[in-house]
Amino acid sequence: MDFYLDKNLILESNCRFKEAQFGIIGVPFDSTSSYRPGSRFGPLWIRKELLELSKPEKYFKKKIFDLGNVNTVPGNLEETNRRIEETLQKAFKENPNFVPITLGGEHAISYSPIKVLAERHKDLQVAHFDAHPDLMDDYLGEKWSHATVMKRVYDLGVDIVQFGVRVAEESEEEIMKKLPKKLDPHKPTYISIDMDVLEPRTAPGVGTPEPDGMTIKSLLSTVETIKHVVGFDVVETNPLFDRGDATSITAGKIITEIVTGK
Repeated sequence: MDFYLDKNLILESNCRFKEAQFGIIGVPFDSTSSYRPGSRFGPLWIRKELLELSKPEKYFKKKIFDLGNVNTVPGNLEETNRRIEETLQKAFKENPNFVPITLGGEHAISYSPIKVLAERHKDLQVAHFDAHPDLMDDYLGEKWSHATVMKRVYDLGVDIVQFGVRVAEESEEEIMKKLPKKLDPHKPTYISIDMDVLEPRTAPGVGTPEPDGMTIKSLLSTVETIKHVVGFDVVETNPLFDRGDATSITAGKIITEIVTGK
C-alpha cells in the first residue's frame, strides 16, 4: 500500500495490512481553516502520543496497521478528497474488512471516508461529535469547507446524529430539526470526532474552540454505547495552540478507547 501515501511518519504495525482489523490513515490538511490553522500537524502529534500512552492489554491484541499519510494538495480540498477516496478504495480491495481510522487535519477531510463507507454500507449512519453542526451550504461562497462538511454528508442521504453542538447558524438549525435524534443500534456507524466538541480546558489545541463543551468522560461514555462501528475519525487537533500536548494526548486516548471497545 503506497498509493498517495507518505510512509515517513508511521507507528509500528503489529501485522500485515491484509490481516489488519484497523488501518490508520493520516490526512495533514488544513487549507480551509478559518480561525486557527495548524491541524495539518495533528496526525504526527497524535501518533506520537499514541506511541507513548499507557494502553490496556486488550489494545495490543488488536491487529493495527498504519498506512501512513495521504499526500494532500495544499489549497485544494477537492483533489485532496479525491486522493483520500482513491486510497481508501484501494485499501478496501486489499482488505475488505478493516476499519479505517482517519487522523486530521481539519474536519473537511471527513467527507471522503464517509462517502467511501456509504458506498459500502447503504444504511450507514454518522455519529457526529462537534461544537458546531458544520451544516452551512457554503462558507464565504465555498461549498467545500470545514464549516460545510456535514451538509455535504447530508446531501449524500446519510443519516447524521449530532452530539455536543452548542453554536449554530439559523440555516443550520433548520436542517438540524430534520436530523434523527438517536442512533439506530442495528445500523453500521461512522464516528466523526471534532476535538472542539470538548471543553477547551481539556482540549485547548483546536481550530475553533467553543466554551461549555463535553467532558472527556461524557464523550467516552457516549462513544462506548455505539455499536457496529465501521470507521471513525479524530480531527481538528491543532498542536500549534495546544498546552502540554493535552489535545493530542486526549485524541490518542479516544482512539485507544474506540479500538479496545470494538
